[in-house]
Amino acid sequence: MNKTQEILKQTIEKGFLLDKSILDYLTSLENLEYNLILNLFFHLNLEKKLINKQNLEKISNNISKNLKFKENPELFIQFFNFLEINLELNLKNEENKKIESKNEDKTSKNFKVLFSPTILPKKISVQDFVSHFRARYNQLKSVLMEKNLEDLKSIRKIGNERGNYSIIVSIIDKKTTKNGNILLTVEDLNGTASVLAAKTKEDVFLKASEVLLDEVVALNVSGNSEFLFLNDIIYPDTSIYEKKRLPIEESIAFISDIHVGSNMFYEKNFLKFIKWLNGEEGDEEQRKIAKKVKYLLIIGDTVDGVGVFPDQEKFLELKDIKLQYKKLAEILSLIRKDVEIIISPGQHDAVWVGEPQPIIGEEWAPELFEMENVTLVTNPAMIEIQNSFKILMYHGASMHGIIEEIEDIRLNYGHKSPTRVVKEMLKRRHLSPMHGLCDYVPNETQDMMVINQIPDLVCTGDQHRTEISSYNNILLVSSSCWQAKTPFEEKVGNEPDPCKVPIYNLKTREVKILDFSSDE
Repeated sequence: MNKTQEILKQTIEKGFLLDKSILDYLTSLENLEYNLILNLFFHLNLEKKLINKQNLEKISNNISKNLKFKENPELFIQFFNFLEINLELNLKNEENKKIESKNEDKTSKNFKVLFSPTILPKKISVQDFVSHFRARYNQLKSVLMEKNLEDLKSIRKIGNERGNYSIIVSIIDKKTTKNGNILLTVEDLNGTASVLAAKTKEDVFLKASEVLLDEVVALNVSGNSEFLFLNDIIYPDTSIYEKKRLPIEESIAFISDIHVGSNMFYEKNFLKFIKWLNGEEGDEEQRKIAKKVKYLLIIGDTVDGVGVFPDQEKFLELKDIKLQYKKLAEILSLIRKDVEIIISPGQHDAVWVGEPQPIIGEEWAPELFEMENVTLVTNPAMIEIQNSFKILMYHGASMHGIIEEIEDIRLNYGHKSPTRVVKEMLKRRHLSPMHGLCDYVPNETQDMMVINQIPDLVCTGDQHRTEISSYNNILLVSSSCWQAKTPFEEKVGNEPDPCKVPIYNLKTREVKILDFSSDE
């Protein structure tokens, strides 16, 4: 008896009928896995004995309660992601709760941490990556299905007759044909297809040329199951209708890439910024601006780290990373205590490189944990100010790869326009859409780099340049650095613009960029 027959035999014996798509999904699992799901079905109080999406959706609350006591809950979450049924589950382990508890203790009544994902380290298998990309597909598919796509079909259901269709797919290959057309190989959860973007359709061809591998998009196509022609590409995209203004006159300062411990750290300039923030520097107008700053967001690379790149010790003033964090804490402790300091990590911090990156550990930076006005979050993270204004913090490791992959950015902007790169992330609704843009930790339940909640503001670092822009009413803030030009930047052709601080007023939406690069 094969696997399909065994599954049907069990369900029939229990008096159930099984939807074809669910049967196909269960058949793709291992014996132990499909038996766990079948046992859940048999214990559910279904009004009808038909196991399909509609009937399971009706009792999703009951399913959630059952899953809390089930072995391997991630298996069930993956299954219900496939069905596009969202389940509210509390599956956090004690380590996650401990980290969140720290944040809750530090979080003031004026802001809260909405999203600070923690994935505990484990042995990674090929199946983890498969589950990760399935989860990503389902997350973005649900967004794309709200775009009113015409005649939406799965690849497998496109027949032999020629027609016009919409398909939601992941891009798995892109190549240029001998005739100069672009040939995309795409897949959904049920099949693969070839889609040709003809160079004679200039707009469509340009869109196809900027497609990144592994991203999830909707395609308008014509043709049949043998071959499809591209008519348009629809991205998940992000936008907000309202530019929020808070009723209180408060401001946020954005900095990143401090690189404490480096012998190229602009310490005098950074201390000058802190004196300004404390109202000890500047003219009367500048001191008024400083007084309104209630939040300081530090978006990664707080210290220079140790062993981050070959021969780094040549460029280090402090060769012990604990001493680097100790000095960072000493400097930040000079800031007036009514300023909330929110810190996320970057590639140089004492965390793993794979994203999402956890908070900076207490074993490396105990002094930061003791500071009452410091909150440590992950990279990426989402915070909310005054229960209204959402800010997405992302250091930006994937930016270098996106710059290289998208010709328009590579040729016309290079590393000079960080916010141009962020616009591509928002369009794709993903902070690192292509496998290999940066290291990441696969997660079987959801891709943490998908932008699920749309922010009012996105702030980034990494590129060592300040820039302000907007995209579909979302404000984009790129932070400067506090370090001289490094050998790596010289190699990639990046010109840093150090010691600049963007200040955003939450009431007026005005952005000022203050320059602390002068020693005077």
